Amino acid sequence: MRTTILSGALLAFVASFYPAAALATAVVVTGAPAPKYAALDRAVEAFMRGQNIHNAEFAMSEHGKVVLSHAYSYGAAGTMPAMIFRLASNSKAWTSAAIYTLFLRGTISRSTLAFKYLGITKPLPTRAHVDPRVFTITVGNLIDHKSGWDDTKPPKFDPTHAMRRIARALHMNKPIDETTMVRYQLAQKLQEQPGWTYAYCNICYDILAMIVERSSHMNYEDYVVRNVAAPMGVSNLKASPTLEPRLPGEVRHYYSIYTGLSAIYVRSGKKVPDPNGGDSFIRSVDLGAGGWATNAESMLALMDRYLIWGVGPLRPGAHWAREGSDEGTNTWAEQRADNKHWAFLINTRNYKSANAFGTFAKQIDRLLSKVP
Repeated sequence: MRTTILSGALLAFVASFYPAAALATAVVVTGAPAPKYAALDRAVEAFMRGQNIHNAEFAMSEHGKVVLSHAYSYGAAGTMPAMIFRLASNSKAWTSAAIYTLFLRGTISRSTLAFKYLGITKPLPTRAHVDPRVFTITVGNLIDHKSGWDDTKPPKFDPTHAMRRIARALHMNKPIDETTMVRYQLAQKLQEQPGWTYAYCNICYDILAMIVERSSHMNYEDYVVRNVAAPMGVSNLKASPTLEPRLPGEVRHYYSIYTGLSAIYVRSGKKVPDPNGGDSFIRSVDLGAGGWATNAESMLALMDRYLIWGVGPLRPGAHWAREGSDEGTNTWAEQRADNKHWAFLINTRNYKSANAFGTFAKQIDRLLSKVP
């Protein structure tokens, strides 16, 4: 264990933004010493101090061998390298890997028509009009984020973060499930022709999760755990619950400054923390796109076998990165062309400066390029 002490001047600077009670005087680092990568530790520690991040994990592999795996704690309960964190959109990489295994089995392909395969033809509300182009959306379109839905354009609707709204629109007294969410989305306007235009799409990966279930005749969660994680020796891939208590081995808290009305207690007027459903998001419903949790080393295991972006095996010389971001969560996973892969997991996304997380990722890449 190594402890880094804050300078008095830096502590005063940070305290000007955050209450003194929330701060500690040290970043505690746990994990096997790795002197060769000390600059990476220093960068993580400085980032945590500067942005008041409480818990983090950083892991790195070279040519498939883990060379650095550290956990960091700052003003909060201790973190160990084996602890799991919510992955947010890095969950999509696990869904992609599951889809690839089914491609290899020949049960589905990129050209499989998604809704025909699932047998979903009736929207919610039942009298809603459906754009017939919806039924031309393929598995490949979903993978590539070319479904035709673009939530950056009017009406700017992402169902994965509107679960309470959907339940109330359908006059429900309970939280929605995956099928309800997808049938509601079926009636939403397409902004583009399917297959033509890239537009990042969360629900696309929840639809892919449903396709995994139909193709494998297994529960999606069980299929990924048994057929993607287990063959790589990963035993700590879990579905993170929306409500507390946290899972055994999961980081104790997800920090957010925001609250909202619950996506689970849909008739309650009481606000709850965003990471606990106040962001109108239920992680079990959105598991394929944003509900998984694991540790940084398990993300390395995935990246050493599968593409982190897209569907397929790791390709020599490929350079891909993926960010996951939800209230209480920010994650980064990167496959570099030089086979120095790295993953970084933290339990907040509320920063004091704009673009702080992306700037940090670029800093790590610069440092890695200098390591022989």
